[in-house]
Amino acid sequence: MNKVLTILILMTLSIKLNAQDKPSYPQPKEGFKRVDLLLPKIENSKNYKVQVKFSFEATARECSDASFSFNRKNLKEEYGIQQGSRYPYYVIENSSAEIFEGMNPDCKSDKKVKRKIISGQDIFIEYQSYYATPFYIPESWSVEYRIWKADDKYTTVKN
Repeated sequence: MNKVLTILILMTLSIKLNAQDKPSYPQPKEGFKRVDLLLPKIENSKNYKVQVKFSFEATARECSDASFSFNRKNLKEEYGIQQGSRYPYYVIENSSAEIFEGMNPDCKSDKKVKRKIISGQDIFIEYQSYYATPFYIPESWSVEYRIWKADDKYTTVKN
């Protein structure tokens, strides 16, 4: 009986401690979804940045260099606050986007195909692997990212 009681108390404490460490985030609004960007743990994360872009499937010319743009004012950085700590999350306010197609002069095809179009805007965020960084985006969009590494030392500009 003592073993069962001890295990039950330890499980309760474990659940309580884990619940305190996690930020709380809102539910996505209708027509939107939450995508959590969870990065692997690395050493010296201060030397890294994360470049985030968004994508969706659209019809574009086969050999065009297509991208899309959205109003950057519609991307809001909010914070999930838990016991005095700040945990950022990002919200796209609406799904309006404008597709741009740059044509390759060597391409003679006008054939249109459905393919992934990636946003032209760069969003850089801090590398953070302790918690996922949520993005609230339109249901048809995806989050794309790549990791950039910087050197430790700075170079002074000479006049």
